[in-house]
Amino acid sequence: MANYVLEILDGDRAGEVVPVADRPVRIGRRPGNDLVLADEKTSGVHAEVVPEGDRHVLRDLGSTNGTFLDGKRITELVLTPGDVVTVGRLQVKFRLAGDGASAPVDAGELSVRRLDAGRVQKRSGATAVVALVALLAAGGGAWFWLRGKAEAEGGDGPAAGGGPRAALVVDGNKLPNELAQCEVEEGWERVGGATFQTIGRGHSGAGALQCERVDGPDGKDFAVLRTQKPLTVLPGRTVTLAAHLRCTGGARAAVRVLLGSDNEQMPFRFRTGSAVVAHPSGFQRVSLPIAVPPGCNHLQVEVVAVMPAAGDAVAVDDVAVTDGGDATLVELKLADTGQTMLGSGAALALRSVDMDAPVILRAVLPGEVPAEFAGLHKAELCALSDLGASLQVTPIERGFAVAANGVPSLRLALPADAAGGLLIASGGDPSFAAAPGEGGFQAQSLLTGAGTTRALWRFDAPVACTGKVGSGTFALDAAATRFEVVLDFPAERKLAIDGVAKARQKAGGGRPGEALDLLRELVQRAPMDSEVLAEAQVLRTELMATQTRAVRRLQADLDEAQFFNTRGGFERVAFGVDSLEAIYGDQNLDDPKGLKALRTSALARLQALDDGNRGAERARLEQLTKVFADAQQPVLAKWIEDYVARHLGDGAGKPAGQQERGKPEDGK
Repeated sequence: MANYVLEILDGDRAGEVVPVADRPVRIGRRPGNDLVLADEKTSGVHAEVVPEGDRHVLRDLGSTNGTFLDGKRITELVLTPGDVVTVGRLQVKFRLAGDGASAPVDAGELSVRRLDAGRVQKRSGATAVVALVALLAAGGGAWFWLRGKAEAEGGDGPAAGGGPRAALVVDGNKLPNELAQCEVEEGWERVGGATFQTIGRGHSGAGALQCERVDGPDGKDFAVLRTQKPLTVLPGRTVTLAAHLRCTGGARAAVRVLLGSDNEQMPFRFRTGSAVVAHPSGFQRVSLPIAVPPGCNHLQVEVVAVMPAAGDAVAVDDVAVTDGGDATLVELKLADTGQTMLGSGAALALRSVDMDAPVILRAVLPGEVPAEFAGLHKAELCALSDLGASLQVTPIERGFAVAANGVPSLRLALPADAAGGLLIASGGDPSFAAAPGEGGFQAQSLLTGAGTTRALWRFDAPVACTGKVGSGTFALDAAATRFEVVLDFPAERKLAIDGVAKARQKAGGGRPGEALDLLRELVQRAPMDSEVLAEAQVLRTELMATQTRAVRRLQADLDEAQFFNTRGGFERVAFGVDSLEAIYGDQNLDDPKGLKALRTSALARLQALDDGNRGAERARLEQLTKVFADAQQPVLAKWIEDYVARHLGDGAGKPAGQQERGKPEDGK
């Protein structure tokens, strides 16, 4: 192959050349480019020249001010020696290395190149027409021979001469040809991130679909493309997905499938495929078999692109879905209860036996991801297969154990209502407590769901967890790569049933506090069976309602006693509060501060009544003492004086011998 260079024609660096070898040559303003142009109209990474076979292709990388040939803005062009392109405000010439003159191309380098209509119009005259006819006549036979050879070889690469080749047709491809050949955008839809657009040079045929990250804050660092119409597939069968991918710069890409069902009672969606990796050496074929999980009957193809830097690009061409292949299908069912773990590749879901509430686990997803996957992950479009991760499922007693390889943490996608009754336990304390669905917490065990979706999730040690509810899903991030899920609780159910029965006996025997203590212990230690737990909650509600009614009666008694200023009413309130505290216990009072306030108010009014009565009684006895003194009865007078001092005080405080309410004096 001849040696070529790029020569700067104007500016301070006019005359400088950069060799064009067998690797891409980047052109732009930034210092890291192969050809640096110090021009403010040139983008940071403006364009590139990429070798493809024995030809060189110039591509504009989404520059702001464009790349031009003969005054026409171009996005992609097969270069011919002598071409002068304008990058920003500077001109760059593509030529053969040597004395600066473009040498003739020999027959051995003849190839059919994409002709630019604008260039043909500019080169008018009989000479140009004769040259064009001669070129076509000389190269036509070689091109048809190469094209036929490429088709016979199966179309895994461009034709030997670098020219265009017939579009690749794969026998048995479930995708329509116009969709599979990626030469038009119709039939494909943008799911998120950057947009895929048609380009003029593909792996085969007339073009391909490509996405690119552009400069600036609007540049998306990922892209997901999906076929609009699902393909019909058979559950339990295997299909093979194949495509040709090309990555430019630091871009990486993958192909995957989204498997689902048109049956509303089968709401699972399985997303799995190849790992997102670089494909820098032109178009490379990616192929993988995928098993269709039970219940799934349709499939959509997705193309995933990750583009860390501006100028990164991913192209896709020649997509195929065919029957056959060897892939592992996950279908594990619990013998006693019937819950089933389903999966394909790095995708898993857990189904209950209730068609009205079929979902226990929607999906297992990556928790933390590398920085370059951040945009894809934030858009909730990142699958475990994108990271090259795998899942291993093992049946255990009453459930399943799941282990992940290739990721530092996991996200469990659960139904949104799982966040409402979330119970957690951690470390050496086996007691469960309610936890908010939103926010962070530490846990080793979690209880979610109810009835047929009740599940106990266990980690090897306490781990940091974060919950978030949205789009009908409770996303639970856990700093772990292994978990167990237990779905059947016969021993815990018996323990809970016995606990509720004992609590009812205590409540019926006038010991509501002891009943509430038993129910609290049940909820903390054995809340696995949601039906029995619901019975316990009903009983607790009944007991607390009885307490609430008693408190309301005491409040009414206090209001009435205050209105009539009756001692008996205040005494009923004070002793009523004491009684509630005794039979319920402070730990079971709904409003202990409110109850104490009731008693304090009643005792204060009793004290006021006692103080008033004591004053009147003291005045009467003092008068009687005076009568005895006047009657020369000093013994009687002294006896009454002692009584007043001992029981009625001196009028400034409590009587000298007064004891606490309800406790008699010594010897009385």
